[in-house]
Amino acid sequence: MRSAAIALVTLLSLSPVTAAAAPDDPERVVMKLDEFLKLYEKTRAEETTAPLDYALSSARYEGEVQLKDGEPYAAVFKARFRVEVLRAKGFAKVPFLPATVALESAKIGNAEAAVVIEDGHYVLVTQQRGALTLDVTFAAAVTTAEGSSGVSFQLSPAGATSAVLSVPAREDLDFTVAGAKLQSDKVVGEKRVVEAVLPSTGALEVKWQRELPKAAQQASRVLSEVYTLVSLGEGLMRATTTAQYTILFTGVDKLALKVPKDMTVLDVVGAGVREWKVDGEGNLGVQLNYAAKGAYSLRIEMEKVVRGDIKDVAAPVPVPVGVERARGFVGVESRGNLEVDAGDVKGATPVDVRALPAAILGITGQPVLLGYKYLGTDVSIPLSAWQHVDADVLVTLLDETRARTMWTREGRRLTSVKYRIRNNRRQFLRLALPKGGELWSASVGGRAVQPALAADKRVMIPLVRSQAAGGELAAFEVEIVYVENGAPPSDNGRGQFAATLPRADAPCTYVAWTVYAPDDAKVKRWSIDGNLRKVRYLSNPIPAEDMNYVQTATPQMAEAAQNQAAPGGSLGDGAMPVPVSLPLQGREVHFEKLLALDEELTIGFKYRGLKKR
Repeated sequence: MRSAAIALVTLLSLSPVTAAAAPDDPERVVMKLDEFLKLYEKTRAEETTAPLDYALSSARYEGEVQLKDGEPYAAVFKARFRVEVLRAKGFAKVPFLPATVALESAKIGNAEAAVVIEDGHYVLVTQQRGALTLDVTFAAAVTTAEGSSGVSFQLSPAGATSAVLSVPAREDLDFTVAGAKLQSDKVVGEKRVVEAVLPSTGALEVKWQRELPKAAQQASRVLSEVYTLVSLGEGLMRATTTAQYTILFTGVDKLALKVPKDMTVLDVVGAGVREWKVDGEGNLGVQLNYAAKGAYSLRIEMEKVVRGDIKDVAAPVPVPVGVERARGFVGVESRGNLEVDAGDVKGATPVDVRALPAAILGITGQPVLLGYKYLGTDVSIPLSAWQHVDADVLVTLLDETRARTMWTREGRRLTSVKYRIRNNRRQFLRLALPKGGELWSASVGGRAVQPALAADKRVMIPLVRSQAAGGELAAFEVEIVYVENGAPPSDNGRGQFAATLPRADAPCTYVAWTVYAPDDAKVKRWSIDGNLRKVRYLSNPIPAEDMNYVQTATPQMAEAAQNQAAPGGSLGDGAMPVPVSLPLQGREVHFEKLLALDEELTIGFKYRGLKKR
């Protein structure tokens, strides 16, 4: 009533009726009774208009297959449709069967129904209103091929659809109902009956064939391929095995393998593995949650503790039990400085490791040293391994050393040396300063540090560890600034310059040294001395922005230096950067050297023309 009242008010606002507001109450509307009734009937008519002409509430098909000469040729169905005619007036058209079947009769109650063919369907035409029951009898063709029979036709959409089909047969039948959500079959006398509940759309498609007796079903056939990667390390032998099964005909829910008794099985991984157990004889049993069929894979992890050198220890190769064919591959790798060799191999053939399957090569980043293939279950690959002492390798490298020395008329020298370092695990860079050299400042990654003094008087610069970048170690900068006294020129402006760079305890691949001499000093070319070569220009020039001291640090290096500068860190408590700028001016004299090892780096030359001021 509320919706009707709202609609009525709307009509009052839109319809051209004679109505006027009451003078004493502007919210009241006064109109004639006949006009009000017309509006009310119009509102009721609009409210009762259905969105569809009809609805099929349910459809049930009950059919029986007819035989001819002992072979099925047709199925006769009796179908009952529950129809709701929703159209308010006139004729309603209700399609209920495809025209591909042969319609025998269609009745509503005891009366024949009006049926026409339209758009490839049998269509009921009726003026009745509300609910009605349509009973239909029709026949559909049965096709038989290669021992399998079936009947199929399109369904009309209904709220609920069910079907029953009986087939005269003395033998048990296997039924298949396409798309059935619920299906069952039973024996009624000499007939086999299948019942199914179907989706509301689609087709009714029933197929049947003679059921095979249980004894005639073929037993399962299991084939296997086993891929094993054996890893030999310091005091430990590990094995990772992938067992690939091919299960034919019927599924299996239990798998068994024989593993070496002295190996500890760590884990067994596979689809639907419910549990696994290993007994004292090395029999591994795997229980699955379902009957696996087709391709199936198991992954087995094993290990064994070994002490000292490994001598003629059999490679742990799991062997599948109860399979028709077993073949496999074995790869052997070394984790550490172990030399690996194989003894007298039985039942296996050596292969190029590059020919091993991806199931072995794809699970390791180490080089595979030995490879074997085998066929059968009787395989023995004895392995031996010897431990060797680790050789010392370079853990810290100076990519380059850049030195700049400001030389004054009085003979004093102020030198800045920058090292680009890649460091793996060394704690300090040890530098032997030139005799008489006084250290003014030191920084790591652009952050000032507090150096230490070793027992042999060498300066120890605390280092950070290089960050990994693209599979390599990233370089960072270490800079020191020191001052030293030299010999002043003679009264006639002549003299000799000799200097030595700090001696580092790490090799350097490139050394560049630039000396800034007073403008009026003339260097005698024939007097050049030392183990650095004088050049006109440096092979790798110093960047313009790096000509004076600039505090530079990558975020990673600054963070690492900050951590070491924290209380208890190697950079010292509260160490703060103290930049030292070099007043670089004068004539540039360049020297360079490739590959400086543990040696002193010296230069020297004679000069003239340097006048005292």
